[in-house]
Amino acid sequence: MGNAKPSLTAFLVCDMVIDDKSTSKKSLIGTFTHIWAQGFPCVHHKMAVYFCLTDAEGEYEMMLRLVNSESEAILAEAGLSLTITDRLSISDFGVNIPVVQFPTPGRYEFQLYANKDFLGRKEFLVTKLNPPPAPEQN
Repeated sequence: MGNAKPSLTAFLVCDMVIDDKSTSKKSLIGTFTHIWAQGFPCVHHKMAVYFCLTDAEGEYEMMLRLVNSESEAILAEAGLSLTITDRLSISDFGVNIPVVQFPTPGRYEFQLYANKDFLGRKEFLVTKLNPPPAPEQN
């Protein structure tokens, strides 16, 4: 696999990526950098990743990995095979992830690899929502 290493020109986390089949346009719904949770472990039901590649040509085994930024523990990973025919083309992709469970608050990141080459990361925070202060007792 002597393919060129793709250049990652966009990498975003959002609630959902909608792929319009008639126009081939992607709609990103609810981009974010922060998840607020009542408690842990927390389950997040709507999550997606959008990425855009250029300077790529040939067959690629892509790996999208969700890891805890501090411990490098892998929470989830998904692989997809891509064929890009024109090195000058700009190709964009959306991956919808049905359910993710975050064991603890902290910094997490998606990492993207093409044929085992690291292309980039997109970090976001998962934070515990502080409960409102209890009313004072007299």
